[in-house]
Amino acid sequence: MSCKKDTTSFTNEAEDNYNLIENTKTVEKSSSTEKLPNYATIKEMFEASGDFSEEVGSLIFISLDKLHVQVSKPIVDNDMEDLKDELVKRDIVYVAFQTFAQTDINELTITSVPNSFDDQKKYFEKYKRTLTINRNKAKSLLKKYLNTEDFSILYIEQDGIWLPSKSFDILKFEKLNEVFIDMIPNKKKKP
Repeated sequence: MSCKKDTTSFTNEAEDNYNLIENTKTVEKSSSTEKLPNYATIKEMFEASGDFSEEVGSLIFISLDKLHVQVSKPIVDNDMEDLKDELVKRDIVYVAFQTFAQTDINELTITSVPNSFDDQKKYFEKYKRTLTINRNKAKSLLKKYLNTEDFSILYIEQDGIWLPSKSFDILKFEKLNEVFIDMIPNKKKKP
């Protein structure tokens, strides 16, 4: 028996980690050369993303003149109250920043109201929230939370598909409550 340590596996692991980091950087660089799609209308944006759909009741265009959309994600009655509230906030944050990243729209109103997992035409009005936001306000929040005014950093292209990036996750998950509160106009802020 020898007291000499086997450093081969440690060295190989370190090399693998280095290669993974370098490969990730390469993917990010190549993705940044692709241009995030910009849609002429919010309807086109929703159709392309498939996140919400008029057919199943998860998307309703309340007004196209003064742009107002309603989005819904399903909940289960026994979900925790906090989770239901977070879902509503997350949908508003997501739709707002998605719209400013992928269209030239300057202002929109978003209503988020969860619907039933069992019956998607049944809405839970108790959790309903509505918020109006404009592009300048969204840019100021990008600057505050991500130190940029470039909406395109919210997405990354992978195999021809544009997916929310880690930067978008910061807004939707890590800083959700702070971002949502900052989105509320006139300082009448309900967390």
